[in-house]
Amino acid sequence: MLTERHLHYIWSNRLFDRLTIADQSVEVVDTGRLNSHDGPDFEMCRLRMGGMEWIGSVEIHKRSSEWREHRHHLDPLYNTVVLHVVLEDNSPSLDAGGRRVPTALLSISPRILSHLERLELSNQSLRCMPEVSALGAVEILDLALEFLPMRMEQKLQSLRKRSDSDHYNSIFYLTLMRYLGAHQNNAVMEQVAASLPYAYLKKHASDPKAIEAMLIGQAGLLSEAPRDAYEAQLLEEYRFYRQKFDLTPIDKGAFRYLRLRPVSYPPRMLGIVAMILHDEARLMEALTRLDPVEINRCLSVPPDAYWQSHFDFGRELPSPTGGLGRQTLRSLIINAVIPTVYYYAGQTADRRLAQSAIDWLYLLPAERNQYLRLFEQNGITPRHAADTQALLQLYHNYCRPMHCLRCPISARYFQYLRQSD
Repeated sequence: MLTERHLHYIWSNRLFDRLTIADQSVEVVDTGRLNSHDGPDFEMCRLRMGGMEWIGSVEIHKRSSEWREHRHHLDPLYNTVVLHVVLEDNSPSLDAGGRRVPTALLSISPRILSHLERLELSNQSLRCMPEVSALGAVEILDLALEFLPMRMEQKLQSLRKRSDSDHYNSIFYLTLMRYLGAHQNNAVMEQVAASLPYAYLKKHASDPKAIEAMLIGQAGLLSEAPRDAYEAQLLEEYRFYRQKFDLTPIDKGAFRYLRLRPVSYPPRMLGIVAMILHDEARLMEALTRLDPVEINRCLSVPPDAYWQSHFDFGRELPSPTGGLGRQTLRSLIINAVIPTVYYYAGQTADRRLAQSAIDWLYLLPAERNQYLRLFEQNGITPRHAADTQALLQLYHNYCRPMHCLRCPISARYFQYLRQSD
């Protein structure tokens, strides 16, 4: 069903075919700006009609009789209206001063109306598909890239709210922990980070065993009845630091293990985090100058020898395994390293560094997940990680909440429909 919201969208995006008064065309120079307060729908519109240019407000209805039904004829705010735009002219429109407001008929292509109705009724994850794929994958991906800076800013806003400090190394610590959670444990890993301030770890950066004991202890993964000598050693260390810093571990049993690969088990991943933070000075220096080679080296460091042969206390891996896998490392760069560099660049007003952080995404392979597969199924195959980050921003902020009429890709498709009529 066509609503005034749809008519506002059609007007602001110039999706109508014609605008006429008594069969005489009205030229819309500027559609104006949507008014979110009391008064006419659009303000500061520029129109040419009757050989003159008019500047003022525009009110839009399906039928002209709605002017009176909405009591605009009694409201002085509507005295600025220079044009009443309608689909059906069934009644004259008078303002509060008795002036007759010019009424124009809006003509809209049936294809535009049909697509609008489909967007409202569809229950697909991507409501505009497959029709919008007619624009071509390259144009859609290029349009989506406009969301990339927005995604970076949104990530950082969220991190600032959750971090215990505004310093960039605390931001990195939080994201590092989160994105080593193998997806299903991301939130729990972040909870561990929130329970253990980065400042405490930094004080003991020279001692990887101390860092490891605090991380695994705060995660509630140390048993009071140690399963082997290594766990007993960490438990003794953790008891000391727990008392020193008055730490409270998260609840036991918070982690999920179903379908989790042994190399991604939480104790082992926290052992890797400990070794990365052990060399945090070199890593942070590499982050501030965006040195990809050094960053990769710092993140690829192998864990303690114990975690190269074990995935949990007393449980051995089938074969010796080093640090992070290639896919995990790439995910960490996309979701933790690049946002941290972008954040640091913002703090230091270094625009070149901020752009370099975003440019790195164009050099990384496209990510794969359930949301991106929805686009791929409709022929929209990402070219690189910049595309995937942009598509994820598009999906979570427009597609999933069904904000189709706010999406620039929808607006471009409606323009395509008009041009192809």
